[in-house]
Amino acid sequence: MEINWFGLIFLVLISIIVGLKKSFRFVDAFVLIIPFNATVVFFVDESTAINLPFAVLFFASATYIVKNVLLRNPTIPKNFKNTLIWLLLIAIIAIVSEVMPFIINGDYMVLDRYGSGVYYAKDIPVYPSLQWITQLLYFLIGLFVVYLISVTYTSIVGVKRLLKLLLSGITFMIFWGWFGDLCVLLHIPYPYQLFNHLGMSKTGISILHGWPRMASVTMEASYFAQLLIPITPFFYWFYQEDKTFIFNKKYHSIMYIVAVISSLIAYTTTGVIGFLLIIGLLLKNRIRFFNKASKYVLVLAYMALSAIALIFISIYLVNVSDTYSGIERFKTVYLGFRYFLDYPILGLGWGVFPTYDLVINLLVNFGIFGTLSFAIFLFNIFIRFVKKIKLKNKYQLLYKAGLESLLLILIVSELSGFIYHSQYFWLYIGVVITISSLNLQKIT
Repeated sequence: MEINWFGLIFLVLISIIVGLKKSFRFVDAFVLIIPFNATVVFFVDESTAINLPFAVLFFASATYIVKNVLLRNPTIPKNFKNTLIWLLLIAIIAIVSEVMPFIINGDYMVLDRYGSGVYYAKDIPVYPSLQWITQLLYFLIGLFVVYLISVTYTSIVGVKRLLKLLLSGITFMIFWGWFGDLCVLLHIPYPYQLFNHLGMSKTGISILHGWPRMASVTMEASYFAQLLIPITPFFYWFYQEDKTFIFNKKYHSIMYIVAVISSLIAYTTTGVIGFLLIIGLLLKNRIRFFNKASKYVLVLAYMALSAIALIFISIYLVNVSDTYSGIERFKTVYLGFRYFLDYPILGLGWGVFPTYDLVINLLVNFGIFGTLSFAIFLFNIFIRFVKKIKLKNKYQLLYKAGLESLLLILIVSELSGFIYHSQYFWLYIGVVITISSLNLQKIT
């Protein structure tokens, strides 16, 4: 194991702040630094590392367990118990699915997703492996992140604190990304040593066709876009609030515009698709303020913009279809669905064959039982939002932001990949559960 001193210094500084400031906890620090998945504290080997969010999550989890489990009985919010049952069910199915490699025991061949890139990978027999257990642990840690966030921020005050930390971290991520692009354009050395120890910027800003790809403090441009897109509804709807909710209205309006622009100049397919989704939501939310003729013009303009963008995306996908990048995406989804049809009940076992989408990834890794449980779990969150938005209480805009954020993180994960081994997906799920579970009797 090799220490990365920049990452370790950040971890020590966070620990000192938590120790000196009682109101600031490790879980708060985890939310704040969630974008920093390229910042490494320890290198385990050449391909494995412990990044800063994971290290802080370890301390946050340990603190929670000591305070709430060992020293006293953990308090589970009443309106979270149903969600907890679904989390436990999903975890149990994922654990049980690990029996599948033992059942298959070499009698079924799958493409090797870990030995080499998909472009060069060969079919190998499925046997029990420590690799599958490692992937299962990533998934279970993600479920625990959902639990930790949901039981920590349980009131409207807690939700405001949660969103303030998350918005602050994402804001830094955005502007550090712009700083990186500016370094390239002005031919200034980019200080990648500070935050970029893994991923596409670990030796400097990545350039594609003469243009910088915005990864900021994340592993790569697609991670940057996945973190950025689901936060935009909060910038948008908090600007619509009559009074300051998290930050002032000017901040939210500026950050919404900057975030939308950043999704485009990140120079990634995920960002372009996210841009279209954000503009589509903007059109849906604002179209009622226009007359009938203007509505038709705006809808047609959006459809034309989407069609043009999709044509360019299709051309790009065709161009990369015979390259490493293209093969990675097309082949894993196709093969994943085929493997699921052969093993539909529990899949191949969690982590055996990750794909570059959400639905097929779930199906092939823990089958129809796990996928249905996961879908019902998410649908319950969706229904809670729909019901609370209809009540039209003073936090209606918060609910709308939460609902749109949920839809965006799911759509982006389907189109760009289910990054279950990185905690930001699970953090967003925890955020929307926390918002949708707020007790109306306490906040109205």
